Amino acid sequence: MKKPRILLIDDDKNTANGLRKILLQDGYDTSCAYTGNEALDLIDSEYFDIVITDMKLPDISGFSILEKVKKKDAGIPVIMITAFSSLQTAIDAMKKGADDYLTKPVNIEELELILKKIWEKQLLILQNRELRQQLDDRYGFSGFIGNTPEMQLVFNTITEIAPTAATVLIYGETGTGKELVANAIHHNSDRQDKPFVALHCASLSEGVLESELFGHEKGAFTGAVSQRRGRFELADGGSLFLDEIGELNLHVQIKLLRVLETGCFERVGGEKTLESDVRIIAATNKNLEEEIKMGRFREDLYYRLNVINLELPPLRDRREDIGLLTDSFLLKYATKNKKDIKGFSAQSARILNNYDWPGNVRELENAVERAVVMARNEFVEPDNLPSNISQSLKKVRKDTFRIPSGTTMKEIEKKVILDALQTTHGSKSKAAKMLGISTRKIEYKIKEWSEEE
Repeated sequence: MKKPRILLIDDDKNTANGLRKILLQDGYDTSCAYTGNEALDLIDSEYFDIVITDMKLPDISGFSILEKVKKKDAGIPVIMITAFSSLQTAIDAMKKGADDYLTKPVNIEELELILKKIWEKQLLILQNRELRQQLDDRYGFSGFIGNTPEMQLVFNTITEIAPTAATVLIYGETGTGKELVANAIHHNSDRQDKPFVALHCASLSEGVLESELFGHEKGAFTGAVSQRRGRFELADGGSLFLDEIGELNLHVQIKLLRVLETGCFERVGGEKTLESDVRIIAATNKNLEEEIKMGRFREDLYYRLNVINLELPPLRDRREDIGLLTDSFLLKYATKNKKDIKGFSAQSARILNNYDWPGNVRELENAVERAVVMARNEFVEPDNLPSNISQSLKKVRKDTFRIPSGTTMKEIEKKVILDALQTTHGSKSKAAKMLGISTRKIEYKIKEWSEEE
């Protein structure tokens, strides 16, 4: 990155011009001002990365310059130049926000060292700002796409629960973005500067899972050749995301319950009790209440986890967001693959909107990425989509019910409403929306049919 732009303020023109010449040789873009008011005009009209000012100027003091710069942008560093007799004044200026000071006559090597130190600090701040922006893009609300009431409810819930210390249980089908939500909760909490650690519980055996969670001591089991810290230690002070929590066996559930209740645990094969301050965010695609009835999940652990409940809707229940999502993924992967693609053909868009997306947003993103890679023209065509998706519209048409000759309008109405309810998994409001009628009418019809039986 190129060196910073500097404003040098000193009423001694020979000193100012001499310093400017040296700074220009060092690669710093340097401008001079010889009075305080001239400096204030430049500060108003231009941007400088660093300001160097003499404490004593013919019209105003260096304090006024300092105040003006910090009012415009508190992040702009200010270096004060002072005579030895007014050294205490310069120290007072630092208390008011100055970043460093130099005494006259200015030692060039000392100035260069101060500038190097200040600019390295500024670069670190800029890098952190960029990193924070990247995190905001991925894990803040800009990382989510959705205008439907279902997604707005998710956004509002995250806003409410993120600043708290409450344990969160996220329900959702595979591919709905449970880890993205967990990351957003952590990233928008006061733990955001501490670790976010994730563990997917479904694919690990009991022994491995216990070691992953709590760590192990050397020699605890065959293959344990050294001590290892578990996820609870790694996440200390931050958040631990346990995906597919419903896959934990009862033995590990008991140990997890103890950590939730006491904050204490032991490594596998260890005797020393360790403590960890961790916020648990768990997720599952199982119905844990049903798992409790079947004896596969502890009820006491369920209530410990289910302090805050957040349910992510499947993509088929928020079809209005499919267009937004596909446009976003298209832009992302067209840019990544350096392809000039304007959008989806009308038939492709119809296929995407009518497909049920069992893999949810993850499946949609993968489908769009493949389509972008395979597209040969400026619009994505159906044959660019995965075959199971491109053929889905034909299947829908094939499955469309036929009306036998002699069927009454009453029978057709009943068939249409029952099919809509089946498609929406029993949701009367969604079925009503699909058919363009009121929920009340569906309820009335169901009541009418039940009375006729």
